[in-house]
Amino acid sequence: MRNRLFKNYYSRFILNVVFASVILLAFTSFLVYNTIILEDNKENINLYSIILFMSFGVVIFAITFIFLERKRNHYLNEIYLGIEKMSKGDLTSKIEAKGDDELSIMALNINELQDTINKLIISEKESEKTKNELITNIAHDLRTPLTSIIGFLDILVNNNNLDENKKKDYLAIAFEKSKKLEVLIEDLFSFTKMNYGDELVLKKEKIDIIELLNQLLSELYPLFETNSLEYNLQTNVNSLIMNVDPKLIVRLFENLINNAIKYGKDGKNIVVRVKYYKELSKVDISVINFGKLIPDSAIKKIFDKFYRVDDSRASETGGTGLGLAIAKSIVDLHGGTISVKSDTDGTVFRVSFNVEN
Repeated sequence: MRNRLFKNYYSRFILNVVFASVILLAFTSFLVYNTIILEDNKENINLYSIILFMSFGVVIFAITFIFLERKRNHYLNEIYLGIEKMSKGDLTSKIEAKGDDELSIMALNINELQDTINKLIISEKESEKTKNELITNIAHDLRTPLTSIIGFLDILVNNNNLDENKKKDYLAIAFEKSKKLEVLIEDLFSFTKMNYGDELVLKKEKIDIIELLNQLLSELYPLFETNSLEYNLQTNVNSLIMNVDPKLIVRLFENLINNAIKYGKDGKNIVVRVKYYKELSKVDISVINFGKLIPDSAIKKIFDKFYRVDDSRASETGGTGLGLAIAKSIVDLHGGTISVKSDTDGTVFRVSFNVEN
């Protein structure tokens, strides 16, 4: 592209020089011819006359060349002024693309650069806003369980009149809050590793994904019970061996199931569905809840870091907004895909993996 632009520029430049030279030759020839006719003897033409003719020719050449280049020079000045405005921070004004030569292409490229810079500035502002929101969210999400833990432990330490049942209740609450604190810190730790280049290293093992999901659902039973939810594992195979990182896969489905529990309480049921396509060596694993639908405007952002459909600070839906972002990163590390749809048939998070033989 760059070579073609320079070629077009120099071709046009040479063409204008040739045209101006033809005008110079014609004008000079006209003067010499008429002088010869007037003098009636070409021998009488002296050096002074030749210099005079050539001077006139140079002037005519310069005038002709300037005339031919005036529009381009004026347009070049417009481009320069546009660049000068950009350098001073004005990223709103555009340079009009005139014609289809190299200067118009330059103007289009400058406008494109201006749009790119504007997008980067907007992205940076959004990133800064996100960081500020993250700090606020972290402060709130960590402080809330920590305050409860400190409060109940303080009562246990300083109040000697508590009966054993009260002590057990307070210890249970402190333990529950501690577990929540652990999850939040683990989310932040995982996010830091993935976001700042300290990539997670896969430690793959051959595991039975059906057995893993069964075990995970059983371990989460108290959470289902607390939220008055039932769960159901549906699968078209009794066993499916996959070569994956067990810890990360557990983390992936913990995040998806926990998310389904948080937002699917109204549906009273959580379904984990496994479909194995033997001929394609592919498996789809879906986590489905029947609670409140996700708005269309939120679907595109659902896997963004720090994004939460529910912006409220209610404890039942609170969090850093990293769970689904971490889930997507784990799926990406395993070469899979993750998608979401939300309609009257339920909210479905579908993960697809190729099954290595």
